[in-house]
Amino acid sequence: MTILEASTGAVVVGVDGSEAGDQALDWAAEQAALERRRLTIVHGGVVQMPPGAELDPALLLTAMRREGHAVLERAAQRARDEHDLSEVATELVMDDARAALLEASSVAHLLVVGSRGRGPVTSLLLGSVGIALSQHARCPVVVRRPHEPRPPGAEILVGTDLTENSEAALEWAFRQAALRGSPLTIIHTLFEGLPEGDIPPEVSGHAQEWARLQEIADRFAPRFPDVEVQLRLRRGLADEALTQAAASADMVVLGAHVRRSIFGLLDLNVPRGVLEHAPCLVAVVPAART
Repeated sequence: MTILEASTGAVVVGVDGSEAGDQALDWAAEQAALERRRLTIVHGGVVQMPPGAELDPALLLTAMRREGHAVLERAAQRARDEHDLSEVATELVMDDARAALLEASSVAHLLVVGSRGRGPVTSLLLGSVGIALSQHARCPVVVRRPHEPRPPGAEILVGTDLTENSEAALEWAFRQAALRGSPLTIIHTLFEGLPEGDIPPEVSGHAQEWARLQEIADRFAPRFPDVEVQLRLRRGLADEALTQAAASADMVVLGAHVRRSIFGLLDLNVPRGVLEHAPCLVAVVPAART
């Protein structure tokens, strides 16, 4: 089975044998169980010979393959035993993990990674890969940031720029809230050069933003009637304001980065900023596939 065959319609998680990888695995396994989808576990690595090292590349590759299969076997057993999953696939990819997971994203339902790895090779999987996937993956990506577990039913936070660019993220966040029985907060941030903080509805000058937030909530309500929705308007740079707002959330959901300025001087990559600092799970949702 190829990685594309194993990933089609699946929840795909990258592991490297670290604690962060195990945490990502647990969340992905839970998600696969909730959505009744196959879980595909991927481990990747690239042979990198240290300068001047007198090592046989073939022996090193064999050792890496042996370790990789062991990592995958332990991860699959954990998913089956602790999450009662019966449909679990594994894929060992001797390639840059970014390339392997980006390839999988063309057919996967969801990609999941941690945000910390270990070692000069496997750190590729759970470090820079989270950033690469958030920028280029064709399916939603969830990165498990280091944080204490939240209680069941903790808040899901979804950011919107009040344009169609946020539509896919809003849809995905509503579905997650319905699936998990979590309250959903829809938040819009704006930069006014004033101290960061929430803007109450009674503060003048922001009626248009509040009206657009309410319009979004009203539009999704008929399809997700059981989701408890709150609206929030917050002042500050978008990535910093969202990170602060997510202090007690279980997850913050964002649309993929859209470049608006040809010069990019004020074109902040909000998902990257949140991915680097958020105290919770971060989901980045690209525009719907066509």
